[in-house]
Amino acid sequence: MRTLLLYLAATVLILVWLAWVLQKAVFYHLGIIWEPSTIGQWGDSFGALNALFSALAFVAVLFTLKQQRDDLARQQRQIFNAEQNQHRQRFEDNFFQLLNVIRENRQDVRFINSDEYLQANPKATRRNKRGHQAFRAAYREMRYWIRIKKRSGSSLNRQQLAELYAEKVHSRYESTLGAYFRLVYETLDRVERDTHLNAQEKDEFGNLVRGQMTSFEASIAGCNALNDFAKDFGRLVVRFRLLKYARAGDVYDELRHHYPPETFQGRETNRPPAADVADDVDDDVADEE
Repeated sequence: MRTLLLYLAATVLILVWLAWVLQKAVFYHLGIIWEPSTIGQWGDSFGALNALFSALAFVAVLFTLKQQRDDLARQQRQIFNAEQNQHRQRFEDNFFQLLNVIRENRQDVRFINSDEYLQANPKATRRNKRGHQAFRAAYREMRYWIRIKKRSGSSLNRQQLAELYAEKVHSRYESTLGAYFRLVYETLDRVERDTHLNAQEKDEFGNLVRGQMTSFEASIAGCNALNDFAKDFGRLVVRFRLLKYARAGDVYDELRHHYPPETFQGRETNRPPAADVADDVDDDVADEE
């Protein structure tokens, strides 16, 4: 289209140049006397037409500028969309690599219940549990000590609950539990800090991380995030609502005192599954991991 316009403009210029060269012959053919005064009067008669052509030329310039601006904006959008797609692809690749690392490190988590817990639950075993079973054992350990505090009539504030977890669970197996939760923190923090993702996309990535957690693991994550050594993990627990599937029971009830309600609600509901409530009543009597 632009090439055609250039050809037309060049043709018009050539015709104007020829008209200027041949003007005397043309005027003679039209019966116009070639005298300056007569030519001047005849030229003045085209004043309105000249004004119209000037206006049209100005409009053409404005149209050309608008076209150039639109083309530039279109190119910028295309570049931006291409960069967004490239960033999204790179981010997804890195995210799923981290998700795989999280799964692998979960298998490295170890936990053995304390002597106090084992004495109170004779059917429990002293085996060194790993992976999901380690989180289940850690959850039971935490629940045991919360129940001990409740039986003594003590209520746990945020600091006391954090210290109870740090002493009875975290400090005993910090090398594996700490490393695991730092990976979870780093993954969610990258999602939250990414400036190219919108809120819905961040929620979707957060849901993928949350979906990797069992109810026991979510409960332990909530306890972990209460401590100073977890940095601002608590912010991410709330932001991505990691306690939506936390195990219902004593630990869950304590966590509800120290996190806002939306942390447990996910995007739909706040009610824990009824099976979790029933299963939590007395599952210390059989330790089958």
